[in-house]
Amino acid sequence: MNPHIRNPMKAMDPGTFYFQFKNLWEANNRNETWLCFTVEVIKQRSTVSRETGVFRNQVDLETHCHAERCFLSWFCEDILSPNTDYQVTWYTSWSPCPECAREVAKFLARHNNVMLTIYTARLYYSQYPNYQQGLRSLSEKGVSVKIMDYEDFKYCWEKFVYDDGEPFKPWKGLKTSFRFLKRRLREILQ
Repeated sequence: MNPHIRNPMKAMDPGTFYFQFKNLWEANNRNETWLCFTVEVIKQRSTVSRETGVFRNQVDLETHCHAERCFLSWFCEDILSPNTDYQVTWYTSWSPCPECAREVAKFLARHNNVMLTIYTARLYYSQYPNYQQGLRSLSEKGVSVKIMDYEDFKYCWEKFVYDDGEPFKPWKGLKTSFRFLKRRLREILQ
């Protein structure tokens, strides 16, 4: 897909996680998407963990690639096999833009051996119809799109943040924002 895409990072630093994943209704100055992932191989109705990591937007002049496209490029080049079934889970700081949603939906249409679940901290421009349609098109392709709750943030902290010995500390308003975003996503996907 794109030979210039870097391999995923193993983890992010704690400050980056708190800044990028905070589930604010309006998240000013958060201009990039971070995508934490797990790729599991499905064997005889059970899953075996295979890969984990973190991508972020690569917006340099050479690649200019959103995190979702970075993942797809890496996955197709390094992991994907036509004879293997996969469960892929993303934890994203923003829901996909319409172009990325379209590309992911096309990818899934070509690869029925890949199941995708997306947990997102925030909804990207959810007031605009083309962004809403992008989320609906993912749902129509079988993608389970969900809003991250406390347990999802805690899981990401434990799995994708460099261990500084500190436990995950929820921020004020996490539950309120979760309820609002969950209701908003439900309205979009209806």
